[in-house]
Amino acid sequence: MKSPFTLVLTVFTLFFFNTISTDPVKNKKTSPNNDSGYIFDVNVSKINSEYSEIPSAVFRNKLVMVSSKKIGAIGNGTDKNTQQPYYNLFCSDINKGADLSQPLLFSRILYSKGNEGQVSFSPDQFTIYYTNSTRKNSKNYQLYKANLKPNSSGKWINQKQISISSEDYSIENPHVSSDGNFLYFSSNMKGGFGGFDIYKSFIRTDGSISEPINLGRTINTEKDEKYPHTSKSGSELFFSSKGHNSQGGFDIFISNNHRNLNYTEPRNLGVKINSIRDDIAFMLIDEDTGVFSSNAANVGQRFNMYRFNARAIYQNLEGIVVKEDGNTIPNTIVILYDSSGKEVERQITGKDATYSFKIRPFEGYHLKTIKAGFEDAMVEFQSNNTNTDVAFNEVLQLATKVKIDKTKS
Repeated sequence: MKSPFTLVLTVFTLFFFNTISTDPVKNKKTSPNNDSGYIFDVNVSKINSEYSEIPSAVFRNKLVMVSSKKIGAIGNGTDKNTQQPYYNLFCSDINKGADLSQPLLFSRILYSKGNEGQVSFSPDQFTIYYTNSTRKNSKNYQLYKANLKPNSSGKWINQKQISISSEDYSIENPHVSSDGNFLYFSSNMKGGFGGFDIYKSFIRTDGSISEPINLGRTINTEKDEKYPHTSKSGSELFFSSKGHNSQGGFDIFISNNHRNLNYTEPRNLGVKINSIRDDIAFMLIDEDTGVFSSNAANVGQRFNMYRFNARAIYQNLEGIVVKEDGNTIPNTIVILYDSSGKEVERQITGKDATYSFKIRPFEGYHLKTIKAGFEDAMVEFQSNNTNTDVAFNEVLQLATKVKIDKTKS
């Protein structure tokens, strides 16, 4: 019996440096050293004080932050390691454009006499993951969880320490992925690449936490990596690092995560976000606004909060569908999938057999064609260029299906 021909797919990638439209960014250049795939507009937050303000998570349209702001006239004492009052959790209402109201104490139930660290919430916001340290060892944070009492406005119950915590190392900056499947955090536990590394654990269906998984040497260096934060889709990881050729101190980086397996080489967010000092705690509030903190404008370790607008860069992926002899094939279905296999868009080619999609730099994609009488074609594609004036051209060549003559088998 004869077998059908093997799929034939020829791909040509052409680069055109003519000006093209991008959506929503139109022919704008990124700031120096910015290879993130975003253009940022940054403004200082109005809630900054003489103490540190560091963003952490969103809870019921409030931004929860860590701050050394004093509680009451006397305050909570001074941490000898930071020379600032001990950190506590505060919250602010989130107004339009990530503008914030004046902070109020977040929870007296979770309040301790030591440092309160970063927090994160489950997608349904009924579980909080939080960290704190004692005055005796203020640099060593332990990880806890608690549940929100039903029908309460903020009564946290069932507080318990999570099993992966240890007095031998610190666990900091917890962050729950938007799908609730992973808990990211930073730690200086043994077995890492040096200093603080970023880890993730599976959050099991019963609420327990798996053993930590180091994100690997693409993300972690011999220096410190902290403050992990993932985009809503889970395909982008933002974090702070003293490695990866930072401009000085902690810089904020982005890496794309393809199918929860491989991370791309981290890319610097550029000089509008990063400075020669410490830039930390980058987090998205929604698709295009967010906040982070920096001590660039201050003496010592006092952090100010900044809000930003992030406008995504899009590029054109254009192409034509042809036969093996080069003749065009109209009325072909062309489907664009993201790296997780989710369909982004589909088109049917017209008389000219062309297609055109908007794509994000550094995202992984698949193109698939469907046409009666031809073998389905599939090709992987990724743009590694953040220039907004670049278009990519994929020529898809389809092989004719061969009918099997069973009488000759």
